[in-house]
Amino acid sequence: PNHFLSEPTRMYHLGDEAVKKLIALNDAKAKMFAGIPGWMVFTCKTEHLDESGNISAKLALEDHATVSCAIQNFMQSLAEDGVGSKWMTGALGLSPDDILGVAGAEEGEKMVAVVWYGYGDQGELGEMKIPKRKLSVDDILTKTP
Repeated sequence: PNHFLSEPTRMYHLGDEAVKKLIALNDAKAKMFAGIPGWMVFTCKTEHLDESGNISAKLALEDHATVSCAIQNFMQSLAEDGVGSKWMTGALGLSPDDILGVAGAEEGEKMVAVVWYGYGDQGELGEMKIPKRKLSVDDILTKTP
């Protein structure tokens, strides 16, 4: 998906030096961060922000949705190759601006997610518990005649 060909998705693969910078910003999560084998930061670069610079205007929301689809496609591709992943945002305990700075994102980009990825026997990803789903497909699907 890419409405109006706005191409808002930006991806930043974080190398070891970048991860060390993130660790320095949150010592409380240093062990966990150091145990994550792969880090990918996804941002949204859109010209359609509202007057306050937020993603709430219609076209900005469409751009945000495009980035979200790209993230889901990335994670699905990893899963098809047997690679586990986890979509992270606030639980990182870091400000989006700090993450964007470490990633080297351009001015005006908005952080959408950090995706951790790796094989189950690599560090922290192998120890993460999969949360139990609250709703099944039957709970969210409405069939019309």
